[in-house]
Amino acid sequence: MKVLYITTMYPIPEYPQQGIFCHEQVKALMQLGVQVTVVVPIPFYSRQKEKEWTYEGVCIQYIRFFKLPGSSDFHKTGQALYRRLEKSFDLSDFDIYHADAPLPSGYAAMLAADNYDKPFIVHGHGLDVFLDESYMGNRNCREISAACKLVYEKADAIAGVSQKVLKKIQERVDIKEKAYVVYNGVDTKRFFPVEQEDNKKVVITSIGNLIPLKGHEYTLRAVKEIVDKGFDKIRLKLVGRGELEQNLKNLSKELGLDKFVEFLGYISYSDIACLLQNSDIFVLPSYYEALGCVYLEAMACGIPVIGCKGNGIDEIIINAKNGFLVDKKNVQQITNVLLELMNTEKRKDIGIKARNSVVNQYQWRNSAESLLKVYEKVFSRYRIDGL
Repeated sequence: MKVLYITTMYPIPEYPQQGIFCHEQVKALMQLGVQVTVVVPIPFYSRQKEKEWTYEGVCIQYIRFFKLPGSSDFHKTGQALYRRLEKSFDLSDFDIYHADAPLPSGYAAMLAADNYDKPFIVHGHGLDVFLDESYMGNRNCREISAACKLVYEKADAIAGVSQKVLKKIQERVDIKEKAYVVYNGVDTKRFFPVEQEDNKKVVITSIGNLIPLKGHEYTLRAVKEIVDKGFDKIRLKLVGRGELEQNLKNLSKELGLDKFVEFLGYISYSDIACLLQNSDIFVLPSYYEALGCVYLEAMACGIPVIGCKGNGIDEIIINAKNGFLVDKKNVQQITNVLLELMNTEKRKDIGIKARNSVVNQYQWRNSAESLLKVYEKVFSRYRIDGL
């Protein structure tokens, strides 16, 4: 099977961590025998010089298309992208077009499907499925959302990284007959447990952009509660950058946590595994998360994870079994879980179960196998309908 994989979420030489989840999925698909051509659209004004880059055995082709910086006409960029795709590839040579997100990739795939009589699928990775929030205030926000809706309506299949993503689409477009959950995965050979030293500080790690919805404020306040209860052999490591960086540093100082909190800023993807392996607890009370690969990566490293109810991760974590779920913005619940996890044996027990969960169900091969089943269903149905 030959797949044209169109995505704006993919590694680039300057930032190989970008869209790493798509890259891992592509690698797993290729291991299953799928011929994948990866195309990454970039605006014509991008400073990127590379037109092609081979990364970890995957040949990535970058094509420039017309998109003005800050343009309000984002709903039209799919047409521009389609014209570039048509000039760059023999679109008739593919069996399926795979688009990550409805715009611009999905719209371009929809036009290609119409013109070349091929099926296409849209893969939803985030919760802003109609781009209403991303383009709120834009004078063409309605047109942008309408373009997304059209893509979903015409797609042969829609994959979502969680049921929550599909539910968001279903609220406006009836996709019940063509919706499939394809959870992201984790590389369990890169992310695995290591032996922890006894009698060391309990390291609590949080990885995520320093923005409001990630809930870092509530993590800091929970750590303050833990320290006040006499657990002073702890260290919180916050990884990420963002608009709240200075505010969070000020809050940490205000709470008297300077000697308990480290702000690590950006760290490379290759260093994430090492950081998690040397951590005891992972906490990210994000309250707007489609799934979150970092939760799976922490679980694969055999450490207990704290996430939020009502988000994609609650489809994977069974509360108090292989991880913990708390209500959003609830400092007391985070505090209570952290107190429970001050017990070494409790951490080990939950960590073992967390690791087993991802090994058994959420490796990248599992994700690729789920996606391949979608391809096969769409392709076989398409061939029958075309007879």
